[in-house]
Amino acid sequence: MAEIQAPPPLPKSQPSFGRRHSTIIKLLGVGALVLVLLIPLMMITGVLSDRLARRNEAVADITSSWGKEQNVIGPVLGIPYQYKFKAVKEMPAPDGRMERREVEETATGSAYFLPETLNITADVQTQMLHRGIYNAAVFRAQLTLSGKFVPPDFGPLKIDVKDVQWKDAFVTIAVNDLRGTREAIVLDWGGTKHPLLPGSQLPGYTTGATASLGSDKPIATEVQF
Repeated sequence: MAEIQAPPPLPKSQPSFGRRHSTIIKLLGVGALVLVLLIPLMMITGVLSDRLARRNEAVADITSSWGKEQNVIGPVLGIPYQYKFKAVKEMPAPDGRMERREVEETATGSAYFLPETLNITADVQTQMLHRGIYNAAVFRAQLTLSGKFVPPDFGPLKIDVKDVQWKDAFVTIAVNDLRGTREAIVLDWGGTKHPLLPGSQLPGYTTGATASLGSDKPIATEVQF
């Protein structure tokens, strides 16, 4: 009797390309989607940047006639004085040659004094200005500084009183932008009015105002301002 043989096993089917690389395909799809979404995002960013630039231009145009952010420093009493120092200079010798010699020279400096008391009174009113669709907030302020200066003490500065130049004493303030002032600034120094002229004499500051006291008399008593 003939033997019956079993049929050979069927070959195992190979997985399709999609199944074998499904993870890579998904990552590529997500990356392509992100790139597509970046296009409108960049367009929106460009529009926002353009609007912001126009807004800044409008605000700058509005505030150009009002002045910028204001900081007031002072008032400070400044009193010039003379001092001597030694310097080395080249000077002609009797034989005609140049030689270095130590000489004594005189220069002028300024001593600065802060007020003993300082009171600040301000009345501020805000206003909204418009340029097209853009707005900018500006303000008007009536600022009053008052207080008193005591007689200056030159001892800690090691300044001899005889070297002090009282006639050139001044009171100065520093202000960021004088274009914002609408009225003349006046110093009331012990009941005497002194106009504050443009220019600050505080070291490190150029914009501001300074009033010359113009008196040869020493400041021997406290002075209200």
